[in-house]
Amino acid sequence: MKKKIRVGIVGLGFGLQHIRGFQDCENVEVVAVCDVVGKKVEQIARRFDIPCVFTNYRDMLKASELDAVSVATPVYLHYSMTLEALDAGKHVLCEKPLALNVQQGKRMYERAQETGLKHMTNFCWRFSPRLFHMKELVDSGYVGSLYHIEAKWIEGSGADPGLPLYWRHKKAEGGFGALGDLGVHIIEMVRWIAGDFSRVCAKTTTLIDRRQDPTSGRVLPTELEDSCMFIAELERNIPALIHVSRCALFNSYISLEIYGRDGVLIYQMPQPSVDIPVPRQKTSLVGARKEDDKIEEIPTPEKLQKIPSSYERFIEGIRSNQPIHPSFLEGLKVQEVADAVVISASERRWVPIE
Repeated sequence: MKKKIRVGIVGLGFGLQHIRGFQDCENVEVVAVCDVVGKKVEQIARRFDIPCVFTNYRDMLKASELDAVSVATPVYLHYSMTLEALDAGKHVLCEKPLALNVQQGKRMYERAQETGLKHMTNFCWRFSPRLFHMKELVDSGYVGSLYHIEAKWIEGSGADPGLPLYWRHKKAEGGFGALGDLGVHIIEMVRWIAGDFSRVCAKTTTLIDRRQDPTSGRVLPTELEDSCMFIAELERNIPALIHVSRCALFNSYISLEIYGRDGVLIYQMPQPSVDIPVPRQKTSLVGARKEDDKIEEIPTPEKLQKIPSSYERFIEGIRSNQPIHPSFLEGLKVQEVADAVVISASERRWVPIE
């Protein structure tokens, strides 16, 4: 029988997805949850039948029965919590973006390597069967030499001016706005399939620049972008165009389009957030080679119909003592691009990725 892995989760906003993800894993037990809001953590523990509750992260780390920690807090807490978990001998799954800046991300990766513990950045959108198949096709030469890439993630989650001010609107707590919320997923997808970024040139926009603070009742400035557009150059001089927005009314979807010398591949993941009285295309991967008559849907091979989730891959890496991807290194690579995008938007220039 496989050894039972015991996991503690800190941060119970998106951390609810972490609970579900780990409880779906074979022979894994979520034994502890932690959040600063005591009433919430107790309610969630009862709902998911989790035995131990904490409002102090360090107290949770002292629980000797924990094998791994899942960090699902606001971004500004990733750095300190991850380092403390590693120092306590726990494997770590950390939400994206990995940190507030490259310097923090670099130290997190280095410390994880020093300890020999397993580490993973939770780029959960990578774990789509069709996206895996897209990478397989690109690697096998389906589109030939890459010509250019276009990628987009737009949604309306932040389009309501009545949405209160919270950590995703504050630079010291979120680090990035739409870029950190949505854009890092797109950056990770593109670099995973097509290669590392060489340089970027960006424009960011804060579309709703004031929101009400729910604590004080005051209307305060928002500090982070709602929309981010940038052009990029990848290795081998491949150009890319990327746009993310959380103020796209009546729409919500991800698309990744890869054009090459011999063909095209287009991946789409619609996520309608409102009822739209027109047919919605299902999640799909379509493609064509230059000798084909038309672009058509590409079926997913049976071997990829059910690929492991990010949580399953993290657990398997612990059990097998094998490297896990995407690791903190991939998180750091994405962080380098995101930091360069912010600098580019501020200084209105091309910024190289070292």
